[in-house]
Amino acid sequence: MKRNILVMISLFLVLLFAVFGFAQNDKVRVIAHTDKELSDAFEKGCKKIREARGLKALECTAQGAASLGLQDDVRIFAVDIGVNRQIGADIVHVSGNNGSGRRVAVLDTGYNYNHPELVSSYLGGVDFVNDDQDPYDDNGHGTHVAGIITADGYSSRAKGVAPGTGIIAGKVLDSSGAGYFSDLVAAIYWVVDGPDGVANTSDDFGVDAISISIGTSRPYTYSGFCDSVLPDLTNAVRYARDRGVIVVVAAGNSGSSGVSIPGCISYSTTVGAVDGRDKVARFSGRGSSVDLAAPGVKIYSTWLGSTYASASGTSMATPAVSGAVALIKLAHPEFSVAQVEQALFSSSRDLGKAGKDTLYGWGRVNVTRAVN
Repeated sequence: MKRNILVMISLFLVLLFAVFGFAQNDKVRVIAHTDKELSDAFEKGCKKIREARGLKALECTAQGAASLGLQDDVRIFAVDIGVNRQIGADIVHVSGNNGSGRRVAVLDTGYNYNHPELVSSYLGGVDFVNDDQDPYDDNGHGTHVAGIITADGYSSRAKGVAPGTGIIAGKVLDSSGAGYFSDLVAAIYWVVDGPDGVANTSDDFGVDAISISIGTSRPYTYSGFCDSVLPDLTNAVRYARDRGVIVVVAAGNSGSSGVSIPGCISYSTTVGAVDGRDKVARFSGRGSSVDLAAPGVKIYSTWLGSTYASASGTSMATPAVSGAVALIKLAHPEFSVAQVEQALFSSSRDLGKAGKDTLYGWGRVNVTRAVN
């Protein structure tokens, strides 16, 4: 009996040490800013895996990261139509404006450049997850988002809001639809500055908008603004805006729990979701940072291979607004970011409380009126 008890205790200790050892060797990502933080991290065996404007993302053991006390590299996620008719884009198309020659950057799970609806719009990209030049989509979410902006319309149900618009693709989420905010920060600077990392040079992409259907989960959701929570991301969004690029961001799918990051950043143009009857979707993030609403329930768009799928979320509402920006910029190429926003806000269909509210923002986007 005593022997059996000793054997059981020994097995328990072996199992405990195995579990404890696994937890200590588990890898996590943290953020450093100063040289001292970086050197301390290297002493703990951390490895630098991303750098963008003073931000340095490090991969460390869980034990090493805990001892350094550095900020976590916060996880971000994909936030999962008669859209053209509902927002009036079909009328704009009839007038001859389909966004031809304009450019939008999509930062998501990648881009299915082999899809018949999307091949004509692909203008190149980068994979920030695997650090290569191929942003091919291995999830489907990014392809669905891109189709809402620019699908050619071989399937009439899937025609994009701005089918003539070109897409620059940044893959910042992996095959499961998850990623890190440091990769998103790096991607925003890449979109604005081009491959050479310097603004206003010949390799700049010259996009009108960055479309970000990405958000954080609770507890990173906010009823107000969140500029101070992840200042590196706030600075990146402001950097884009200051250089004439509007950053269109999903409000997230946390409903009354608030708007996710980066939608809650004050420099973002933040989009909530409505259904086909212009009623706010149950899941749509609510808060004072919501600027506009767009269709986001059961939206039919491109997917992996040559297929199509329907999906719901503020992820689907966001590219509808990004496509609207391309149409506005084709009609008014001289418009600043503030003027584009004013065109969107003042022309929207006011829903809910009069004026701006926490559910619909200024209202559901109306592309016909915004362009005109």
